[in-house]
Formats: sequence, structure tokens, C-alpha cells
Amino acid sequence: MEKTITVKSLALSNIKKKPYRTAALTILVALASGVLFGTLLLTASIKGGFSGIKNRIGADLMIVPEGYEAQAESVLLSGEPVYFYMDRSIEETVRGIQGVEAVSSQFYLTSLSESCCDFPIQIIGFDPETDFIVRSWSRKKVKSSGTDDEELILAGSNITTEKNNVRFFEHTHNVSARLAKSGTGMDNVIYADINSLQNIFDDAKEKGFGFISDGDTKSKTSVIFVKLAQGVKPDSTVARIKGAVSGIQVIQSDKFVSGLMDSISSFMIFLYAGSIIVVLITVLTLSIVFNLSINERLREFSILRVLGADFKKLRSIVFTEAGFIGSLGAVLGIFLSALILLPFNILISEKLNMPFVLSGAGQLVLFALVTFAVLVSACLVASVSGALKVSKHEVYHGIK
Repeated sequence: MEKTITVKSLALSNIKKKPYRTAALTILVALASGVLFGTLLLTASIKGGFSGIKNRIGADLMIVPEGYEAQAESVLLSGEPVYFYMDRSIEETVRGIQGVEAVSSQFYLTSLSESCCDFPIQIIGFDPETDFIVRSWSRKKVKSSGTDDEELILAGSNITTEKNNVRFFEHTHNVSARLAKSGTGMDNVIYADINSLQNIFDDAKEKGFGFISDGDTKSKTSVIFVKLAQGVKPDSTVARIKGAVSGIQVIQSDKFVSGLMDSISSFMIFLYAGSIIVVLITVLTLSIVFNLSINERLREFSILRVLGADFKKLRSIVFTEAGFIGSLGAVLGIFLSALILLPFNILISEKLNMPFVLSGAGQLVLFALVTFAVLVSACLVASVSGALKVSKHEVYHGIK
């Protein structure tokens, strides 16, 4: 039984006859596809990370000791252990300022690597009675400690626990809840209520272990978070706070996050520019190869023309071949890029030292579809010149 000769069968036949050329072109398209998909995924994940910072802060203002804005930034970005302190009485002063709706403070306790874990870890003490930030990120509802002996310990999503316990200075502590992933440095932090934090410090001191910080949770605090009343302008409240308290720095959350975004804008532009250049080089290279291929096959196309194929069908053969190569290369590139980025997203986040929240399944599918469409379109555009050459070719001249 004879098979019907179609545009699809002719295109596939030519692709199979030139395996090395097909493989080279597919790899080229896969490279461009992988770069484009990776760029879309990385930039979206970084943006999601910065959005996570804004949400995780959960406050309109942050108050830190004067000159320690950079250290506060390092905690949010990477969870890097730091310590700095100011008088805790500032919290009550700020609470009484006009326009302030809620105030909560946190105490940074930094362990020495040899005293606790395999690496230095940031332990942050918070007040459950005034907290409006930490517990809102808990994966389950957590109530305030009922007694001074009851521990309230929340672990960031990147903290390794054994049977829901963490061990500090030869003493095991039960983790009350895990915090939802934010893609920020807060995922590498352990939160404890102030009483538990003081107990950890006292227990370590008795055993001869040490902290970089002094553990004075009664009279000191590290950062004060401020939530403003509805409709209150941050700038005016900042001015009131600075007028009432000296030796502090007030950070506006919106300006803080937008400033961080501005600082990495050049990096993201570089990623986009790199992707565009790779795609353009791919189109140019494919165009050259397709044209050379058409020159080798002019006799073939002339015979098809004599056998009754019109110019439209000849052009369809060229476009179909380009479409097949583009589809195969795009799928391969997306698969390989995902194979690298998805399993190692935490490592990538650490190397970039930026907030990083991996895009959800919906976004991944969208990026894959966009990448596929762009690369297939690029292949079709690259084949236009060859298709036009086939249309203009003199049939009988090609047979001679």
C-alpha cells in the first residue's frame, strides 16, 4: 500500500536525512530556549522574593539603632546573623506617638557556630502579646504562651528539625510551628518568645557556651516594627518619631523594598538583554543555515514543482521543517532549564544572595508556553528568507 506524500512527511523525511544538521540546530534552539525560560523564571522568582520581604515585614515602619540599616537589610535578605541594640523604652515612646496603631519589637540573639549548630544561626525573640508579624506567617494557628514555662518557638522554612525539635546547647526545644516560605532571609531564622529566648541564653551561659550578643532582653531590643493607622502618611509619622527619640533610624518599608528593587534592576536588565541577544543570534544562525540548506535542495524543489506542487506547498515544507526543529529544541531547552533550576532553587538563591520565591505551577506553565511560542516563531522567521528563495526559483533551471 503506497503512502500519501504530504508536506509533513516530506519535512520529516528531510529532517531525518540530515541528522547532524538537525541535531546542531536543535541544540542551538534548546540553548536559546533554556536561557529564555531560565531568565523568565529567575526574574519572576526574584520579584516574588522582594514581594515576600514586603509581606513578611508586615509593618509600615522599622526602627533600628542609627547606622544599622545595612545590618537589618542583611537579616531580611539572607538571614545573616547580626546583633545591634537600643533601649527598649523606645517602644513605649513610639506607641504613644500620633498615627501609630500597633508596635512590636524583636531581639536579635546570634549564636556562635561552635556553640549550637553546624553554622551560626540567628535567633530572634518576639513578644507574642504585641506581635502582628511573625505568627501571621505560621503554617498553623499558634496561641500565645500561657505561662512563663511554656515555650513558643517558630522555625523558618529552611531550618532543619529532627522530629519537630531543635537542639540548642545540649537542650532540646519543641518547635511550635513552621513558618511559610517567604524566599527571604527570614526562612533561615528561628523565632522564640522573649521568655524562651532568655531561657536559651541562661541555659547556654550555665553550660559555658557563649553568644556574640549579651542576652539582655529586659532592657534592650534590636528592631521595632510600627503599623500605622489607616490613612496616616508615613513621612509625617517618621518626623514625629525622630523628634521624640534620638539615636535611631526609621526605615519606611515601601521605600526600603523599592530601594532594593532599584539596586538589582541592572542585574535583571542584564538577564533580559542576554536572553534577547541569544534569541537574535539563534534567529540569525538559523536563517543562514536554512538558506544554505535551500541552495543544496533547489533540484529537489524543482522536481516537486514539476510533479505538481505549487509554490505555496513548497513554502509550507520549509516552514514545517523549521517548526519541527523549533518545537523539538524549545521543549528540550525548557526541560533542561527546569531540570537545573527547580531542584536547586535554594542553592541558586544562596549564591545570588537575593530574596527568591520559586514561581508556582501556573507561572511555570505560562513561562514554558511563552518560551515555546517565542522560539518556534523565531525559527519560522529564520526560515522566511529560504521560503522566499524557493518561491522565486526558476523550475527548469533547477532541474538542469
